[in-house]
Parts: sequence; structure tokens; C-alpha cells
Amino acid sequence: MQEHTANIDQRRSLRLDMEKELIGLEWENDQHEIVKRQAMCIDVSNGGLKVNIDRRIETSGPVKVTFRDKQGSSNTMYAKVIRVTEIHDWFDIAMEFVEQGGEK
Repeated sequence: MQEHTANIDQRRSLRLDMEKELIGLEWENDQHEIVKRQAMCIDVSNGGLKVNIDRRIETSGPVKVTFRDKQGSSNTMYAKVIRVTEIHDWFDIAMEFVEQGGEK
């Protein structure tokens, strides 16, 4: 007989419950213009995050990510885009957290 373990998260990193919360994103595009957008957070952990947004994030530089809690406090981190998937004219963007200068 096989032993079943239900709903055990095998990850060793901290996970934040930000699913379906709006977060702020800011980046510099290839034309050196600052772009600011809100995106739906799909998943976030110590290593990075995944968001759903109405446009592709086209930058090789860092993306400023701002999380806001229900009390109005905010926390800002930086990330770099590692994967973009288009789904019905919307984009799932996977990003890895980096130091403010760009790399981890």
C-alpha cells in the first residue's frame, strides 16, 4: 500500500500569498522611456515572481516591482525578465529577483 501525503509544499523558499493581487511594475524600455503598469500577481517566492499583464515587458534591464499590503505599506524589489508567454493577447511574465543594480 502506498502512503499519500496531501498538499505538502516541497519548496524550501518562503512563499507570499499575493495571488491575484495587483502589483506595480516600472521599467525602462528599449527607447529609454520609463513605463509604469499594474499587473496581476500569479505567484511569488524568494527566487522570483510570475505576473499577468496586458503587454510584453521589453527590457534587458531591471524591473522595479512594488508590493502593497492592505494597510498601504509598500515594499520594492527588483527583478529581471526570464520568460514571456503570450496567452490570448495577455502575457505571463516570469521574473527572477535581482539586486538593484541588475544581477543577484
